[in-house]
Amino acid sequence: MSKIRPIGDRLLIKQHSAEQTYTNTNIYIPESNQTKEDRGTIVGIGDEVTGVFEGEVVLFNQFVQPVKVSHMDEDHLLLRQQDVWAVVDNE
Repeated sequence: MSKIRPIGDRLLIKQHSAEQTYTNTNIYIPESNQTKEDRGTIVGIGDEVTGVFEGEVVLFNQFVQPVKVSHMDEDHLLLRQQDVWAVVDNE
């Protein structure tokens, strides 16, 4: 099993899933139709990244078409640091 190590100003992020699986009227929404959240946990950092650390939860711009990769048998995103908007504290 290979490990992905981002380079430059890139971050490897495990995107969080939407928590709500039912609508307000109790209609089930399958996971394939749920929208992903614009937050995730940093699991890898490139050598030019500053100000964020592995394990931190961040908000990011999901409309920049991040690169989707499989890492440790799970789906992850590769983003540039400039596409991260904020660090979420107390999560």
